[in-house]
Amino acid sequence: MSRIVRRHPDFEADFLRLLDGLVARGAEGWVRTLAEGVAECSRLLGRFPAAGTCLERRGNVALRKLILPRGPYVAWYACDESEPAGDLWLVRIFHARQQRPPARVTRWLSAASARPPKRRKSPS
Repeated sequence: MSRIVRRHPDFEADFLRLLDGLVARGAEGWVRTLAEGVAECSRLLGRFPAAGTCLERRGNVALRKLILPRGPYVAWYACDESEPAGDLWLVRIFHARQQRPPARVTRWLSAASARPPKRRKSPS
């Protein structure tokens, strides 16, 4: 069973900042590499949510990092490991040489521990 991989607004803001920087430098090839790397990361984590290294754990929710398969980028993601069908949230993305803030899963705890809505049975 695959998890749904979602992007937190913090991830989106980081991603757009990285893209803007690449475009400003005229590095169109790296723009494509970053976008493909994020897509590949999402596919991988949807199937193998424990693929990354655990940075912090709070109860059943883990904050992990994964080095993207393409390009020098690191993604942080969070998920409730007790919910195999729960969503996985990409929460931050950094250049590998970028200084990172302390890893605190509590910032994204509510998103990572949110349960997907129950599917309704269709009337027979």
